[in-house]
Amino acid sequence: LSDLKGNLEMTLASRLSTAANLGKMDTRADCLSLVTGNLALIQCQAIVIGFLASLTGLGLGYLKTGAIIWKHGLLMCASSVVTASLASFVLGLVMVAVIIGSRSCKINPDNVATPIAASLGDLTTLGLLSWIANHLWDDMKQEAWLAPLLISCYLLVAPVTFYISWRNSHTRDALLHGWTPVSTMSSIPSPSVSRFLRSTHS
Repeated sequence: LSDLKGNLEMTLASRLSTAANLGKMDTRADCLSLVTGNLALIQCQAIVIGFLASLTGLGLGYLKTGAIIWKHGLLMCASSVVTASLASFVLGLVMVAVIIGSRSCKINPDNVATPIAASLGDLTTLGLLSWIANHLWDDMKQEAWLAPLLISCYLLVAPVTFYISWRNSHTRDALLHGWTPVSTMSSIPSPSVSRFLRSTHS
């Protein structure tokens, strides 16, 4: 989840920095349209990545135990999706503020926004994930209604963010052609996953 979602902030910082350097954020209307479309796009991608990460976790759990514990699956899915969504929204706003501020100070946004995205992404994601998962785990011990509710809400939010991104001329191309890197990276196991699979089969 951390590796996949980190790519979103990096690409967002690159897109906005390029747009700022091309003068596409100089007017209020263009800036608002660009920011709105990109925040909707990153939300859509973050929700999908959250689901992909949770499905990967469920698959690894099934390989190890031969069974799926659905309560744990709901917990993992809700934690991943909410974490990815909130972290992307917060970091997206930070990227927008940094790029606009850099532009107003006559500083190249590429020299500022990308390092900030790289350094804050993992810290924010891991902190939010532990906090959200802890609260959802407490709910699972009692009524267990919060995780399914959050998942249902995000299933409704995802098409809305997709539609907003598709209607926006600044993000339509990224929305239509930006899924290949995300899906490719999700299919490549990280070193920790590779070690896990080797230990499972040994």
